[in-house]
This record gives sequence, structure tokens and C-alpha cells, in this order.
Amino acid sequence: MLIICTTCADGQGQALLEAVENEVLARDWALAIRGQACMAACKQSCTVALQAAGKHSYLFGQLASDEASVDALLAVAAQHAEPGDGLLAWDRRPERLKSGLVARLPPLR
Repeated sequence: MLIICTTCADGQGQALLEAVENEVLARDWALAIRGQACMAACKQSCTVALQAAGKHSYLFGQLASDEASVDALLAVAAQHAEPGDGLLAWDRRPERLKSGLVARLPPLR
């Protein structure tokens, strides 16, 4: 699941959410997406969390509401959905997500 902060950067978070939703619809993907008001990483805006049961969770920041961010988020969501614990190797991440990592949390056990 992608969780996108809707209050980031004076509406840019909401714009990013809408852009991701539109691209997922265009690709006909089954990816859960939701907006969340304030994820408390305001100095890192725009922020997006990536979560799934039994997998590492990630919080990425410093994202723009542009096509490059949308493509990067969908690519990393596909990687995260692969079998395993969701650990995202740095060298496999899209360039846009190699920096701006705010947090990685271990899976709940």
C-alpha cells in the first residue's frame, strides 16, 4: 500500500496522490493507495509511505508531484510486492528514491 501525505507542500501532496491514482488506473494495476493528512515529516515533503503485511515499511520524502516521482513510486511498489520481506536494495531503487529515505521500519512479527 502506498500512503501519500495529502497536506504536504501546499497541496503538492494531494496533487501527487491524484497523479499516482490516475497512473494506477491507466495501467490497470491492483495497488492500494490512500491519502493521509500530515505524516509528520513536513521538512521532507512531499512524503509517501510504503507498507505491506510482513514486510519492511518505508517513508520516502523530498518528492515532487511530477511524472518522475509517480514512475519511481510505482516501480518501487512493484519491487516491494515481490516475494520476501520487502527489503528494498538501494541499487534496485529508482534514482528518485535513492535519496530522501526518511525511515525504514522492520516488519511486524
